[in-house]
Parts: sequence; structure tokens; C-alpha cells
Amino acid sequence: KNLPKISRTMAEVEAEGKYTYECLCKAVGYEVTGAPAMACMCHCESCRVYGGAAGNVAAFPVDQVNYTKGRDTLIVYEGVPGKERMACKTCGSWVQNTLPNGLQIIPIGGLKTLSGPVLKPTMHIFTGDRGDMDMPTDELPKHEGWPV
Repeated sequence: KNLPKISRTMAEVEAEGKYTYECLCKAVGYEVTGAPAMACMCHCESCRVYGGAAGNVAAFPVDQVNYTKGRDTLIVYEGVPGKERMACKTCGSWVQNTLPNGLQIIPIGGLKTLSGPVLKPTMHIFTGDRGDMDMPTDELPKHEGWPV
């Protein structure tokens, strides 16, 4: 599969926002700095099965995600070779995914904005994998798989 590539300068990364995440039981937390490589609604089977609907997610390079607590308490599931889905072992909250290219997939709905723009989806991805769900009707671009 063609995974999205990241090419950004440190100035671009540092000029953007700062966000925090905590799971429901507060055992796991991290900070995210900079702008995401992309923010989207993901309609892949994995997101739909795990969350019951399309996932509202953002993709960040690994160096922009820094755990503040609980990383050693995560449960890790590798459903697709090279793709890890991580959750809190206490409360079951979805914490993040890691793709084979190192991108960290973060649930936007769990982020609190400390500074910078509020993250919102700018596209739909994997609309070809949406199963029986309706096609999104908003004006955002729609991609059958990864955006090219």
C-alpha cells in the first residue's frame, strides 16, 4: 500500500499547535506538538470495527508524540503486519495506532488543544472500504484509499 509521506521543516512543525491526550482512566497520557501530516475521517474496516463508525484521526510523525505517562501499560494489537493499535489496558481507551512508515495515528476527539488551531478533518480516506455505511455527504475530498 502507498502510505502518505511526510516532508516538513522544523519551522513548520514548531509553528503549529500543542495538544494533550489522556485516556478515560487518566493512566495514559501524551503531548503532541506541531501540525499533523494529515487530519481525516478514516472509513477503513479497522476504524469502523474498533469505534463503530469512521475514525476522526490525525497522523503525526513519531517525534511529535511524547508520552507523559503510562506508555508501559499499553496493550498492543497487530492486526495487520506492521500496523499496531494501542489501547489502555485499564479502561480500554484507544490511544493510538502506529503505521509501518512510523506515522502515529491519533484520535482527534481525545485531544485537548493547548495552543494553535483546533484539529479538524480535511478529507475522507478509505471510502472504498466503508462497507454498508453511507458515503459521506460533506464537501471534503474523498479518497478510495490513501490520498496520493
